[in-house]
Amino acid sequence: MNILALETSTEACSVAILNNRNVIFSEFSLTPRKHTQYLPVMMDAVLAKAQLLKSDVTHIAYASGPGAFTGVRIAASTAQGLSIGLNIPLVAISTLATLAQHISDTHSVDKVIATLDARMGEAYMGHYIQNQQTGLVELEAEEELIKLDQLSSKSGYFCAGSGFQASREAGFDQPLESIDEEALPHAAALVKLAQQAIQLEKSVTADQASINYIRNKVAVKKKSPVL
Repeated sequence: MNILALETSTEACSVAILNNRNVIFSEFSLTPRKHTQYLPVMMDAVLAKAQLLKSDVTHIAYASGPGAFTGVRIAASTAQGLSIGLNIPLVAISTLATLAQHISDTHSVDKVIATLDARMGEAYMGHYIQNQQTGLVELEAEEELIKLDQLSSKSGYFCAGSGFQASREAGFDQPLESIDEEALPHAAALVKLAQQAIQLEKSVTADQASINYIRNKVAVKKKSPVL
């Protein structure tokens, strides 16, 4: 497999490819409001590093959210277009899972609270634990949209992401250690999770591409039942 992964859910833009020798090549840059400009260039760069052509790519992976509305759509629509053009399957991976995997890899921790600033006094949050056999993070319970004053640390967990930064700036208490509030999701982490998802036969066709807007799910849950 040659898996191309796209991540544009935050102010960062990143692309990675995992080739059939299990080697990852990646590009990462802070490109606020310029993702559409940088994404094609970064895709070409990782393909060149891996000495591959677009036609050599067998799967497309993308961060499906939660995250910035426009950013998430950029990765999803680009992945969908490539899936159609190359006639290959795609796989959607949670942005929070991608962040948690990046933290697990870079900080050598096995428990992560991954957060992203959701604006409007809220944060997206998920608790992840590393599977010791695969080295990949797995979600505990569900990803949530919570108020910033409800965001807190948990014993034994590394706290990461802009949700904690937003909470601190709003004046709420923060964990005193084991925190990286500036951490951002990376495609190099995403492509690892995508490889497992493909092995578990979770890839889909282009017309099945989806986006994970947690805020929309919350809104649906809050609607009154029709009598």
